[in-house]
Amino acid sequence: MPFFTDSSIRVLPLVTWLDMAAGMSPEYKVVLPMIQRGFVWKPAQIIELWDSLLQGMPIGTLMASEMDGHGASLALRGGHPDGASDAVDARSALGLVDGQQRTLAMLMGWTPFVPGAARHRLWIDFGDEPPAGHLLRLRVTTRNQPFGYRRDDPNGRLSMDDRRCARQAYEADKHLTDAMLEVARPHPAGARISLPLDFAGVVNAWRTLSPEVWKMDIHRQLESIEVLDCRAGHAGLKAVWPGLDDEARRRIDARIDQLADGLARLFKAEIPLLRVDPAFFSVDKADAIEPPLARLFKRIGSNATPLSNADYIYSVLKHLMPKVHGMVERLHGEGHVASLLSANDLVMSALRLAATGWEGESDRDNPSKEDFHRMIWPKSGDGSQRQFALTQLLGETGDQTLGRYFRIVQDNLAYRSEGDQGLPRHIFPYLERQLVQVLLRLAQVGYLTAPVSEASRADALRLTLWWMQWVMDKPKASRIAFKVMRDAEGHGNLGQRIAEAIVQEGAGLRVPPPEAIERLGLHDSSRKGIDQRLFGQSRFATPPEDHEEHRQIREFYRHWWRPWNYRHPMLLWLQRDYVHELPGDPMAGMEDDTPYDFDHILPHAHWGGWTGVSEGSRLLDFLSPGDKDAHHVIGNGIGNVRVWHASDNRSDGDASPRVKMGQLEHERAAWMRKSAISDRQDVLWEACSPVLLLTDGEELSGAIEADKKLWDRERAQAFQRAVEHRTFDLYQRLYQDAGFDRWLITSSADVAA
Repeated sequence: MPFFTDSSIRVLPLVTWLDMAAGMSPEYKVVLPMIQRGFVWKPAQIIELWDSLLQGMPIGTLMASEMDGHGASLALRGGHPDGASDAVDARSALGLVDGQQRTLAMLMGWTPFVPGAARHRLWIDFGDEPPAGHLLRLRVTTRNQPFGYRRDDPNGRLSMDDRRCARQAYEADKHLTDAMLEVARPHPAGARISLPLDFAGVVNAWRTLSPEVWKMDIHRQLESIEVLDCRAGHAGLKAVWPGLDDEARRRIDARIDQLADGLARLFKAEIPLLRVDPAFFSVDKADAIEPPLARLFKRIGSNATPLSNADYIYSVLKHLMPKVHGMVERLHGEGHVASLLSANDLVMSALRLAATGWEGESDRDNPSKEDFHRMIWPKSGDGSQRQFALTQLLGETGDQTLGRYFRIVQDNLAYRSEGDQGLPRHIFPYLERQLVQVLLRLAQVGYLTAPVSEASRADALRLTLWWMQWVMDKPKASRIAFKVMRDAEGHGNLGQRIAEAIVQEGAGLRVPPPEAIERLGLHDSSRKGIDQRLFGQSRFATPPEDHEEHRQIREFYRHWWRPWNYRHPMLLWLQRDYVHELPGDPMAGMEDDTPYDFDHILPHAHWGGWTGVSEGSRLLDFLSPGDKDAHHVIGNGIGNVRVWHASDNRSDGDASPRVKMGQLEHERAAWMRKSAISDRQDVLWEACSPVLLLTDGEELSGAIEADKKLWDRERAQAFQRAVEHRTFDLYQRLYQDAGFDRWLITSSADVAA
């Protein structure tokens, strides 16, 4: 029976639509056309939608089409677990063309939570005050964030401490480490009172119980639930209800009544569905421009959230070649792939690599929608051959598949054992798409091989490390790299040749030897001889009379120092023996909770602020004139940061380096080795720690430390020297260990001269 009969618009009770989408209709099943992308809404959007529904606000029109006999489709995820499976084949398919994000968000609060299957879970917090303009406080948890998000920012992750405390509490009380989403409730995240209940459970109870019994059931649940407690100095779960006073319970009763009113409005709401002609789903009429459904999607903008180029290309490919979806899902599910590329980036990479064999096709690192259609439907030639080549690359078997290229790349680059120059697994998520595509192309042209060629491996590792730190224009650099590989005669030193071409085109910086940095005095500012002040960005400034080569060296060293960010992924390689021993498997996908922190060796609390310290005793009093940022440049530089196990970092707190390294000789030696601090630098880190005092104020070794924010000239100078010396030492290690002395790369300035 047709869904649309006498009109191109059909208005349904919202309840009916959600039951259909949940798989509970005996007549219709709601499916997604292959062109649809996955669920991309953020927690704040889910919360806003449900608050709008509870307040009786309209949420717009959906677009749908009768799909019978018109193209392949995907099941709408988020359906009811008890949907009638034996009636699926007999039901008419209704394709949801526009409204997937809204429908899936609504199903999160409509269908019961399914352990092991659901990726999102919606909660209503009866204890917490609602945000301004909202009816009630709603929260979202996800598989990757099973304890929810920040209270003041529903899209913002909880702090590392909050996540760690929550995990410890549930592991201790429930003895579970994996299925956290199934048992955990949202972190209170600063709420004075938090009493969260599963929203879908509350809604389903409303459908089956009288209002009086429903309210009693909610009270019963609130009185017994245990909520995370991290404020008492330990991680645990506790019952909240017994400790509430009468006023708090009165406010909770009022919120239950507000929810009852909101659900009453929800169950009276209607939603219009606009018919889309099934002819748009035809793939037989694909021409050199684009298939009709792709054109429709581009026009409607997917509910005011336009598809990116990658979204669009993947969507059209799924529509044209339905098996591509399964191929990408399978390939992306492999651990050696998920940590490197998203599903969309995987498709874009496959398209780019496949196009290297297409006659007359130029390289495009990020093809536009128009570029894509010219690639798939060329003006001359057979587009089906190109589509076949793409599916072959995404296939499971053969020597020329993307999966094999990924394995070759990681077999070549991965860390092997202590002392090896390879990349520890925790660094792989930092390799961006353009670099990954270049590495895959190196495997495709046969430069990276299985079994591994040690010479090619070393060259590719140098290219990877250099790219991460000193490639300025990554899209341009990747295009240059593909051109070098296309035009190369032979495969010798391809990594070096790629780097040289990128430098000469101005997209990257040349690698100077450590001696060149020493000659400019960048390793030790005391050579400036200017009143022993602290220097910030001015340390990288080139005098007007100096020449271009020195300017480039200073710019290179500024990018090594990276004073604008305390996160230094290169430390993962420099501390690779230590990092390799850290737990976790980032190769299964970029982990939200990494087992390490980027830890300030001298903590930010010592140098990042000056509140409460009198003038003359502040670090700010020792900055060079015009270098008001010097404390941040020094404190956030790579020389003051190390990779450190998250739990160890938490236990360290704001302790000074003197305290962290310990007193016993073997403890200090192990601490320095793991922290990538060279011998004899320990005296510098001790000197920039707070002075040691007795209670009467006398200096004495082994006494307590003075206020961490109190500074004098000697301590300030020691801090600068400690950071400078370690920064330069780390660069020397990189240069020597990675073998950059084998790269004799000229700069664009050298070529011009």
